[in-house]
Amino acid sequence: MITALVHRIRTQCSAELNTFRSQVNALARQDFGAGGLDAAATTMARRPCLATPGVSVDIVGFTCPRSSAGKPSVRVAVSLSLQPGRMASAVHWEEAHAWAGAVAGGEWAAAEYVGSQESPDGMVFHYALKNADDPAAVPEYSAVPHYSKAL
Repeated sequence: MITALVHRIRTQCSAELNTFRSQVNALARQDFGAGGLDAAATTMARRPCLATPGVSVDIVGFTCPRSSAGKPSVRVAVSLSLQPGRMASAVHWEEAHAWAGAVAGGEWAAAEYVGSQESPDGMVFHYALKNADDPAAVPEYSAVPHYSKAL
């Protein structure tokens, strides 16, 4: 399901994804650390979920100070928000993986799932974008925990 959703997202939202990737790339090239920025972020416009009606998707890309290797850490947060009355048990939470996978492209070979947390109206999933030149950057989608609690 995730691979098909990634393809569908990339097909339907290619212009938005390209713009978002460009914005995140620009952030990653900023001067971080001593004398520079501490962190930076950009967002993609809210979209409806493709797999679950009544759920919307918000994506935030952000960078953190450069690592010891000199490269900034690039992260993506994918928030799935339920409309009032929508039951969490009926949501395809895996769509968050698909959106992160769709963001990964070009300079990034993969979006690695690093965790999730409940938000007041849904869930927020966190991913680290892995550079294409990183030998450990293999597309990997961890199993999304099953959430049955009504939010």
